[in-house]
Amino acid sequence: MIEKFKAALSKYPTGIACVLSKNIKNNYNGIIINSFSSVSLKPLMVLWSLDIKSSKFKNFKSSKKQTVVLLSKNQKKLVNKMAFQNDEISSLEYKKIIDNSVFSLQCNKFKEIKAGDHFTIFLKVKKILINSKTKPLLYYQKKILTF
Repeated sequence: MIEKFKAALSKYPTGIACVLSKNIKNNYNGIIINSFSSVSLKPLMVLWSLDIKSSKFKNFKSSKKQTVVLLSKNQKKLVNKMAFQNDEISSLEYKKIIDNSVFSLQCNKFKEIKAGDHFTIFLKVKKILINSKTKPLLYYQKKILTF
């Protein structure tokens, strides 16, 4: 049933987003997400879900400030790096990711709820940066696509 569920959801195209969070070493942790959604306009609020079994779970569960980024077609290589490596991201690399993305939302954690094998993290949006010169990466049927 799980595989059938995944196959069904793969038919729904989504943008490829990541979440970045500063760690105690003043570098950043990053994770690719596909469970991103807006929640509220007053206050501005978004959510994303984090798998409890993720190797990056502790980093994001404990962070109070997070940046949600919609990745652009120029950031395709970044997807594999962030998805399959646990490397930290330097402040310089963080800035490059933000500058080349479609948009970024700098947020404060508002609330989290455990549901099944995930935590849903609710974030209040504090700052929005938009780059109208870029096009988003898309995820559809287990493939990374562009416009």
